[in-house]
Amino acid sequence: MNIHTLPEAIQREREALLSDAVELMKGQGYRDLAVQDLEGYANPAEMLIPILNVHMQPDIVAINRDGDDALLGLVEVSTDLGEELCGRRWQAFDAWARSHHGMMRVFVHPEDLTRAEEIARFWHLQPDFLIPLERRH
Repeated sequence: MNIHTLPEAIQREREALLSDAVELMKGQGYRDLAVQDLEGYANPAEMLIPILNVHMQPDIVAINRDGDDALLGLVEVSTDLGEELCGRRWQAFDAWARSHHGMMRVFVHPEDLTRAEEIARFWHLQPDFLIPLERRH
């Protein structure tokens, strides 16, 4: 998703959520972060998604403390949760993470958590990858 094509209010909300997710990940010891469309960071590389055989780009890629397992981070503002293929995107990145001994996390605002859990279950995913982040901006 190219952040520059979003309406300004959604773009600012997305940037704030990205920034908050990055700060949380850094606090947990993740390093070598690549973040899509956030100033000061390189964009993550596209990844070949298993089964679908397509390239997709996550919002955040980071390496854990030990330097071996990748963490894929996705941020979903309220409007993203209304998109029909939101859950399919989660499935795709979850499949990539599992096949590469990594993990996926989806960052949402607390008021969107219940809706995100419902989407995850609809797409046959355990919603334990959802991380609520308070609005700070």
